[in-house]
Amino acid sequence: MVKPILSIIIVSYNTADITINCLRSIFKDKRLTFDLSDLSTGEIPAEIIVIDNASSDNSVSLIKKLKKPIRIIQNTKNLGFGKANNQGIKVSIGNYILLLNSDTIIVHSSISQCLNWLSSHPEAGICTAQLLNTNKTIQATGGFFPNLLNVFTWSTGLDDLPLTNQIIKPFHPHTPNFYTHDSFYQKNHQQDWVTGAFMLLRRSLLAKPGLFDPNFFMYSEEVEWLYRIKKSHPNMQTWYLIDPQVIHLGGASSQTKSFPILKEYQGVLAFFKKHQPSYQTSLVKIMLRLSSLLRFVLFKIIGQTDKAKIYHQAWSTF
Repeated sequence: MVKPILSIIIVSYNTADITINCLRSIFKDKRLTFDLSDLSTGEIPAEIIVIDNASSDNSVSLIKKLKKPIRIIQNTKNLGFGKANNQGIKVSIGNYILLLNSDTIIVHSSISQCLNWLSSHPEAGICTAQLLNTNKTIQATGGFFPNLLNVFTWSTGLDDLPLTNQIIKPFHPHTPNFYTHDSFYQKNHQQDWVTGAFMLLRRSLLAKPGLFDPNFFMYSEEVEWLYRIKKSHPNMQTWYLIDPQVIHLGGASSQTKSFPILKEYQGVLAFFKKHQPSYQTSLVKIMLRLSSLLRFVLFKIIGQTDKAKIYHQAWSTF
C-alpha cells in the first residue's frame, strides 16, 4: 500500500445529490489516484474522507453506492463545520490536506494543479483556487484578517466606496462584478485567509496551532484558525490562485437565509474576544449593532422586509 500524499476532507449535511456531484468531479482529475495498491507513474496518491453531520437524507447510502474508496464518518448530530473537519484531519494521513465543501464542483484538474503549485512553492503554506458561481462569474473567497479599521468600513458599508479597499486592506474584498470593478480576484496574490470551500494546506503547519476552535460552529472559523496558524508561522504565505477553478454553489447547508449573516456577526465578535483586547471587542460590538441598524432601516425603506427582519434579528443578538 502507498501512503496518500493528499487527504481530501468533505463535510456533508443534507446535501446528498450535491455531495455526489462533488465526489464525481474529484474522480475526473486523472492526476489523482485513490487506488493506493496500484500506483502508476506521475499519479498522486490521495484519500477522500467524508464526514456526514447526521444528515436526514440519503447522503451516506448514495456515497456508498459510488463504490469508490471513500472513508465515511457518520456523526449522530450536526457538529458544525469546524468540529467535523477536525474529525477528518485527525484520521487523515496525507502530507497535504484539502478542505473541500460538499457544494463544489472541481473544474478540470484544479486539485492537482493546486497541489503541484503548493509543493513547488515552499514559501507558501496554504493556497486556494478561484471560486466561481454557477454562471462562471467570480465569487469572493477570503480576504484579510479583521481589525478595527476594516471591520468599521465593512460594517458601515464604507468599503463599498471607490478606493476604500485600496487604502484599508478589506476583511471582505469585492468581486469584479461589483460596481467598483475591483481586480482583487483576477490575479494571483497573497491574502490572510481563505474560505473552507477550497483550502489546501501543509499538514506540518498544524503541529503548534492545532485544529479548528470547536466553539466556532460555522462561518468565521476559518478566519480564526488561519490567524493562529499565521501567528505560529509568521513567514508562511497564503495564496489565491486564478488558474485552478472551482464552482461553488454556496449556502447549501445553511438552514435559513439569516443563518450565515447571524453566524458571521457572532464569529467576528468571537474572534475579537479571543484574540484582541477587551476594549476592541466592545468597539466591534458597537459596530455590528450599528451595521445591523443601518441595514435594517435601509431594507425597510426600500421594501425588502425579509432582509430587514434578518438585520433586526442580528441587532437583537448583540
